[in-house]
Amino acid sequence: MEKKRSKGVTFWGWAFIIFSILGLFFTIRYKPEAQIYGIGSNIIMNVAYLICGVFILKLNEIARKVVIVLSIIGIFLIPINLKPIIDKTNSESNYINQKIVIAEQMKPEFQQKALEQLERRREMSKKYGPIILMVLFGTPSLIYCLVVLYFFTRPKVKEQFKGLIENV
Repeated sequence: MEKKRSKGVTFWGWAFIIFSILGLFFTIRYKPEAQIYGIGSNIIMNVAYLICGVFILKLNEIARKVVIVLSIIGIFLIPINLKPIIDKTNSESNYINQKIVIAEQMKPEFQQKALEQLERRREMSKKYGPIILMVLFGTPSLIYCLVVLYFFTRPKVKEQFKGLIENV
């Protein structure tokens, strides 16, 4: 007799499947040109989560352990995945383009003040930009990974997965 899985395990199994398919689609379809660091890791992680999602629905103990390892790896990959975004916001080409826009669109008497403001914004962006981006984009990823870690290390969930092995 096969043990019935809980609603939480069913939810996470389907969430892994759906989110990994969406993640693969967006990683392959909409990859930014500057993002070289995180593309390979994103594809590998999404494929692994897709496979684990299927096996989580089958209450496979190894899949539960792999999901825990993937969540830990995901925590360490957060800065690597955010590096291209941080680099792009502080890029020299972005700064030059903004200077060109000021030179082309503003009256000469206001250009100097606008260039000074641009320089101040650039300094602030270099100083606080990475922190703000890590908080805005890194925190949701961190929370997701920690929730997955918490859920799959709970004793009730562990018991549910181990029960299938004992019956076989």
